[in-house]
Amino acid sequence: MRKFSIILSSLLLMVTLTTFNPNYFSGFKFFKIKKIDVKNLKILDKKKIKGLFLNELSDTNLLIIDEKKINKILKDNELIDFIELRKIYPSKLEIVIHEKEVIAIINKKQDVFYLTRKGEEIKFFKNLELEKLPNIFGKQKNFLEVYSALLQLEFPISNIKSFYHFEIGRWDIILKENKVIKLPVKNFIESLKNYMELKKKINFENYSIFDYRINNQLILN
Repeated sequence: MRKFSIILSSLLLMVTLTTFNPNYFSGFKFFKIKKIDVKNLKILDKKKIKGLFLNELSDTNLLIIDEKKINKILKDNELIDFIELRKIYPSKLEIVIHEKEVIAIINKKQDVFYLTRKGEEIKFFKNLELEKLPNIFGKQKNFLEVYSALLQLEFPISNIKSFYHFEIGRWDIILKENKVIKLPVKNFIESLKNYMELKKKINFENYSIFDYRINNQLILN
């Protein structure tokens, strides 16, 4: 029993005095990254993003991936929300990228940004798909509330050309078929519901302006 205690004490002492150095693995000859696959991209250019990861991670160790290099890529590509890393030994890294949901283009005088579903502003960059999104002119105050209401009502958002915000706190929605919905400051959800009902009417196409600005009234033009 005494001999066992001495051996156990010796082992504990060795563990206590041993220093773990993760850099040891960075120079390890095995498990070098030779192939990188990028998956799940819908907006960003796959070839470009894959090239960035290859430049940063190629021939580094698959066991311990440098987070600083990953964060550098994420910082330079704001549209990336988060990524999943899947290590496939001995030498392959699979990267699953989750992009932020972009819903509109913000126009602020000389500056242009993309707006995400969570209200984050992303610096504008050329992208044919994102440039099809509706534009926002004026302040974005309560825009996400308006957008959520449109989603709940299953409004065809792809048909929206632009949103105009007015200082008094209301919105105009401009549709691609040259129709304008003038929403009131309050109870705009009821106005949108009414518009969706009117779409089913036979004479809907005869009007281009749906003015809900006056409480409990609709003016058609």
